[in-house]
Amino acid sequence: MRIYTVFIMIFLPVIALAANLDETRHLELSAAGIQTLKIQCGSGFLTIIGVKGSDRIRATAQIEVKGIQENEFQAYLEKQMVLSLEKQGRDAVLKADINKSYLRKIEARINLTVKVPKMHPVAIDDGSGAIMVTSLAGGLQLEDDSGSIDIINMDGKIKIADGSGRIDIEDVRGDVEVQDGSGHIKISLIKGNLSITDGSGSITVQDIDGNVTLTDGSGSIEIQDVTQNVYINAAGSGLVDIDGVKGKVTTRD
Repeated sequence: MRIYTVFIMIFLPVIALAANLDETRHLELSAAGIQTLKIQCGSGFLTIIGVKGSDRIRATAQIEVKGIQENEFQAYLEKQMVLSLEKQGRDAVLKADINKSYLRKIEARINLTVKVPKMHPVAIDDGSGAIMVTSLAGGLQLEDDSGSIDIINMDGKIKIADGSGRIDIEDVRGDVEVQDGSGHIKISLIKGNLSITDGSGSITVQDIDGNVTLTDGSGSIEIQDVTQNVYINAAGSGLVDIDGVKGKVTTRD
């Protein structure tokens, strides 16, 4: 009896695996005649640096995409990405976002580093991701959905409306106003009045050369070393510790 051995070879198609892809692009615009830099961005970190003596606005965009094949990358960016720096009237408008694709699981973001003349006001409308701003002197207005916020060494008024995420503000010469949904808030070394309206999360305030006005939903409150008055419209729930206030402390609950 003969036994025959049959070898069967199965050929499977080679499937290109999705990769982590990235690209860096640079944008530049003259600051001549510009009143305010307006930044509209989606997912990704944002860093803004004020530059003394500069007459240009320069942005570096690091684009990261996960979940597509390399041969699809450029076509995907062409179709889904918004990235521009243009003069519109008296403002410079920087847009950086990648439209979501609901047919495939694709993760995409644009990380921005922006250098702007120090005296120019900046207005930010941000989706998600960490934000760091430093060395501006023209004032800052920031609307943020989620992500940490770090602001240091600033001149001029600062106004923040934040959904969630940690906020850390230090060394500001100007009034500071914060409206926050949730997340820890730490503010120190402010030469100006400070106003905080907070939903939840702990609040630490130190070394304020001005008045402090605070409305809080929940979370601990620590206030130390204020040269003028402290007004607490609502303390919510949580421990309240106040020390070193040279003016009056008024609490309304």
